[in-house]
Amino acid sequence: MGDSPSVTRQLQNDLTTKLPLLWFSLAFLAGIVLGKLFSLSAPLWLSVGGAVLLLALAANYLLKRSNILPSTLNASLVFVAIISLFLGAARYQLAQPRSDANHVAFYNDRDYEIFVTGYITEMPDYRDTYTNLRIKATAVDTGDGDYPVTGYVLARVPENQEYHYGQILRLRGNLKTPPENEDFSYRDYLAREGVYAYMTKAEATILPGERGNFFFKAVYALKERSLAAVYKIFPDPEASLLAGILLGVDTGLPADIQDAFKNTGTAHIIAISGFNIAIIAGIFITLFSKIFGQRLGAVFAIAGIVFYTILVGAEAAVVRAALMGTLSIFAKQVGRRNLGLNTLAFVALIMAFINPLTLWDVGFQLSFFATLGLILYAEPLSNLALRVITHFTSVDVAQKVIGPISDFFLLTIAAQITTIPIMAYQFQRISLISFIANPFILPVQPAVMILGGLAMFISLIIHPLGQLAAWIAWPFSAYTIRAVEFFNVKQGTIYLGEFSVWLALAFYATVLPMTYNWSRIKEWFAARSARIQALALTASLTVLFICTIVTWREAFNTGDGKMHVTFLDVGSANAVLIRTPGGKNVLINGGPSTSALSDQLGRRLSLFNRKLDWLIIASTREDEISSLPRIVERYTPRNVLWSGNVQASFSSELLDEYFAEEGIPVTRAEKGQKLDLGDGAFIEVQATGPRGSVLVIRYKDFSAVLPLGIADGTWEALEYGNVIGKTDVLLLADSGFALTNPPDIIQNMNPQLIVLSVAAGDPDGMPDEDTLKNIEGHSFLRTDRNGWIDVSTDGTEMQVDVQREAAPPTPTPNLTVTATESLAIPENATSTPETTATPENGTPTPEITPTP
Repeated sequence: MGDSPSVTRQLQNDLTTKLPLLWFSLAFLAGIVLGKLFSLSAPLWLSVGGAVLLLALAANYLLKRSNILPSTLNASLVFVAIISLFLGAARYQLAQPRSDANHVAFYNDRDYEIFVTGYITEMPDYRDTYTNLRIKATAVDTGDGDYPVTGYVLARVPENQEYHYGQILRLRGNLKTPPENEDFSYRDYLAREGVYAYMTKAEATILPGERGNFFFKAVYALKERSLAAVYKIFPDPEASLLAGILLGVDTGLPADIQDAFKNTGTAHIIAISGFNIAIIAGIFITLFSKIFGQRLGAVFAIAGIVFYTILVGAEAAVVRAALMGTLSIFAKQVGRRNLGLNTLAFVALIMAFINPLTLWDVGFQLSFFATLGLILYAEPLSNLALRVITHFTSVDVAQKVIGPISDFFLLTIAAQITTIPIMAYQFQRISLISFIANPFILPVQPAVMILGGLAMFISLIIHPLGQLAAWIAWPFSAYTIRAVEFFNVKQGTIYLGEFSVWLALAFYATVLPMTYNWSRIKEWFAARSARIQALALTASLTVLFICTIVTWREAFNTGDGKMHVTFLDVGSANAVLIRTPGGKNVLINGGPSTSALSDQLGRRLSLFNRKLDWLIIASTREDEISSLPRIVERYTPRNVLWSGNVQASFSSELLDEYFAEEGIPVTRAEKGQKLDLGDGAFIEVQATGPRGSVLVIRYKDFSAVLPLGIADGTWEALEYGNVIGKTDVLLLADSGFALTNPPDIIQNMNPQLIVLSVAAGDPDGMPDEDTLKNIEGHSFLRTDRNGWIDVSTDGTEMQVDVQREAAPPTPTPNLTVTATESLAIPENATSTPETTATPENGTPTPEITPTP
């Protein structure tokens, strides 16, 4: 029945004599929270603290004289805690910005545009449709000339322009106070980064000269090169996963994959954390100790950890892990035992002293409490499992088995015991599947990080050798993503809605005091967990082996003998990937989202051949091709077929410049041209104009019409589809805009399947209701409801696969997509011309043959 009095006294003695730094640090952290709750000036907080300390000293003196002071009370510890508490409150107030005319935030929320001059202080954050720049402001101009200021601005500028650390910029736009709402405070999030001004639509002009630190300039240049190398040698989504794990750049992962990591409780994998730092520290210690010896090797290891922390962005969770790793190495070298609770609390104190707002950083909270769980529960759980296993086998065998069980299962449980309340409060969800998913996924993460990092650094020196290393590393990252997607089931996550912070505090107030009454918990686990743990270990190794073999097999799969026309889900634009029977890859346009397109290409193209045989620019509108400037660096085209005005958009100008610099052959599209894809398949240009072209894909009896560059008069010139004839697949133009999809084309071409590429909740309200009425009675699929749509054919039968099943918006008598569906193509469904088409000027246009 519980612990003996002697054990209780020993625990009390340990907490008060061996861990004074713990209480000093906790009091300081509590003071920061107190300073946030009560807005007093720093001098006033120090005055109140001094008064309370004097009262405490007087009370201690009187109680001692009266002999009523408890003998177990450590008065010195109480006095130190009081001092620390009010120092924390004062430090919080000192960290608050002073908003006057000398701070850039003073000019927020004006009803006119201003100019801000400053320089970039971090690596640019490239997104799909914009780029975030963190600017250290040096001057503002409200119309009366430059006035010197201090402070930071987060500026959102258009996508596809390259920026670098240290560049001096002049921004034009409206400065705003960062927004906040009931669900999320962007204002508090940016405040933790020292940013109090926000320019949502900034026009940026690069000025001569550069600012910034030479060391940081070199670090960020290395990071940019490393990031480019990752995307060059790995396909997506594996490249984006490794960018997050190795370099802290997790913005390349599509939203659905990021949600899958959150739902399965494995989001810590894509965020640099203690797990990553532990691997890095182990590598550095082993390597440098062998080269320089123990002492000097430890110094170089600490320097390596610091360098890596800066390289990945030095976020709160990373800094916490790096500080703990550094202190652990230091403690080992000086022969001191590293007390986990002392170290954890002291690291939190250091970080909070530097930036008090760190305490409200979600990453820091999760990292801190996960480490707390490991300190408190990892060893007891491991000892419990060891005793259970020894009941079924010898001690030697149990010692060998307990290692992997502890590393990949028990440590997960230990960390999640203390992070569940944080997850519930911050994300309003609890992942039950995480207890199953983590043991299957964590074992491969050292291989993901070590082999992926090795491939990245080798490719910076010798690219072909780095590519070879990437092929070896790829199965482990591919397995990680496929396993996360496999475990991402709706039943595996409990959505809580609003979760009170008081419930989270009540959880800790209940669980932490029970921690030292561990005997009953040990007995409960011993009675129930042995068989489950053994089964989980066996299953994880089996699944790892099978999935590795499967992913390697998929990589070698270069074609199935059929023509595949895949309409990718890229929003309210078009991206069509064609895979010929012979394994050639043709991409038509790309849409607005780099991450979405890169992810879908990475899943479909071979790991060993990531080049596009042809890239076809069928429309030069910005939303149709804005993803391509970054995509072509990852999936380089051998040839380009271009239609439309080069000056029609910023992205088209960038692409034209890139193709010229890289020496990629570009053919200007003309009416009547045929792009020979081999095996009897070809793409025919039916019409061209300033907006682009109309393309027809033909393979034996199969045809698909892609009116991507429709302009005024195009359908009239094609006799509303009569020139093309009957077709099997028709892509609606302009996301279903009624004026570019007249009813006559549906009647004249009579497609078996109509496809619509549109985003869910399209801002322009597409598709038009008139368009939907015109296609009633035809088989109809749309990317916002069905995801990607893959049409495969052997030239006589057509088969349709979709990413997800959905109730079609119109009746579909000819096609019901509940599973893969095959349709016979009528013999007269298409009218393939026998001879090479002739353009309007009468000059025969030869067939285009791809450049080897």
